[in-house]
Amino acid sequence: FCNMHPFVPADQAKGYQQMLDVTAKNLLACTGFKAISFMPNSGAAGELAGLMTIRAYHLSRGDKQRNVCLIPTSAHGTNPASANYGGFVVVEVKCDAKGNVDIADLELKTKQHAAKLACLMITYPSTHGVFEEKIKEIIKLVHQHGGQVYMDGANMNAQVGLTNPAIMGADICHLNLHKTFAMPHGGGGPGSGPILCKQ
Repeated sequence: FCNMHPFVPADQAKGYQQMLDVTAKNLLACTGFKAISFMPNSGAAGELAGLMTIRAYHLSRGDKQRNVCLIPTSAHGTNPASANYGGFVVVEVKCDAKGNVDIADLELKTKQHAAKLACLMITYPSTHGVFEEKIKEIIKLVHQHGGQVYMDGANMNAQVGLTNPAIMGADICHLNLHKTFAMPHGGGGPGSGPILCKQ
């Protein structure tokens, strides 16, 4: 299974294609999204690929100035690193004493950076273990100011069967298949951090 040659003729790899097609169908159903790419080989690579997709979206609309990425302090720790590596300006959003995103601070930051707002990266549930009760309001606020919402799928296992990123209004997410779907990870892999988006 792991020794398939990368240049094998497609007609000799139909089993692999079937496996990928079925997996894609199931992951799209879990997230509610319409498109998927299996290219990223890890969660961090998925984050970067998702951010580059958001950048491409803004560039396609002529919004090349949109380079600000809002990140709550409750987000997964790799989010600021991925955004910075991707060339975004990271702006921190505060959380309240219970670990929820501080809506007043988010409103302030979205207004302050409206002209350059590219996206919000949010982990749901958060690294604090908080299910943001105002997640739809948070996402709507970012959309109102021209930004996209990247949902970090590190904790997706807590959503499966109850809700999904599309229901909440997110635009793109990655999944850590080694977490949510018990794929082996570590010791050299294999790793997989596919990205999924609404269109």
